[in-house]
Amino acid sequence: RPTATVPTEAESAAEEDEAIAAMYRGLYRPGSNPGRFNVVVRAAYAVAGSVDNTVSGRLGLLSADLGQSFNKFGYALTLVAQVGSLDRVADGQRTQTVALLGGGPTLSLGRLALLQRGFLDLRVGYDFLVGPTRRVTDGVAQSDGVRAPHGPRLALNMGLMSNPARPRRLFHGFGLSIGYQALLGSFRGDLPVTNVLQFGVVYWGG
Repeated sequence: RPTATVPTEAESAAEEDEAIAAMYRGLYRPGSNPGRFNVVVRAAYAVAGSVDNTVSGRLGLLSADLGQSFNKFGYALTLVAQVGSLDRVADGQRTQTVALLGGGPTLSLGRLALLQRGFLDLRVGYDFLVGPTRRVTDGVAQSDGVRAPHGPRLALNMGLMSNPARPRRLFHGFGLSIGYQALLGSFRGDLPVTNVLQFGVVYWGG
């Protein structure tokens, strides 16, 4: 008489892990691949420096990605506000950009970023910014017009999902963000190639 095979402890654990993974795939990435609203909000501290060592700065950043997510990709419009001080000293003159405002298009991993109880989301985009700038002479600041820097942006967001194990239209996640932006120049005024590193917190909803 045939007898039932008793699975080993390792086999039982593997089957359980596969069942859990399949459950989350069904929750996060339905077979119909619907387009869902997706929002990502980041608050970060940014450190800037130029390749010719004439620019340095510290900025507080707040950005919001508003778009749509699918099973394996997503797109968004990113709005960016950075406030602080971006100083440049060249040819004996000092200029100070006090804010960078604007945004641009963004591509993401969509719901592919959702990994069971957490998320790991890579986002790339390109920003077009405007920056009110002043010229500082002997401690006196005078308006120096507006700079219009632009450049690519990269952000890696990671964190934990909030109560993910049930069907819903919108999942929520909270975590940390590491970002990099290159300012390749300015449509108005003069700005050398500048590197900006960003460290902060993130909310993911989609």
